[in-house]
Amino acid sequence: KQKASYEMAVALPGLQSGEEGDDALFGENNKTFDVTNGRIEMEVNKVNADDSEIGGVFVATQLGDTDMGSKVPKKILTKGIF
Repeated sequence: KQKASYEMAVALPGLQSGEEGDDALFGENNKTFDVTNGRIEMEVNKVNADDSEIGGVFVATQLGDTDMGSKVPKKILTKGIF
């Protein structure tokens, strides 16, 4: 007669065993919150004294997201008109 349930359950082994796999997942498991510096340059090209408005261009550089320390940040360059 065949049984309707399993005699034993087998799970997939975890990637981290306490001995192997810890180095590969160190950054994912040990999060850090880093504040990095950025830089912005602004140049005013127009001044409207009647409306108290200014206009111009800007260039900003900063480091991107690190996923709380687990990834290397990319340098981001942003340019725009205001």
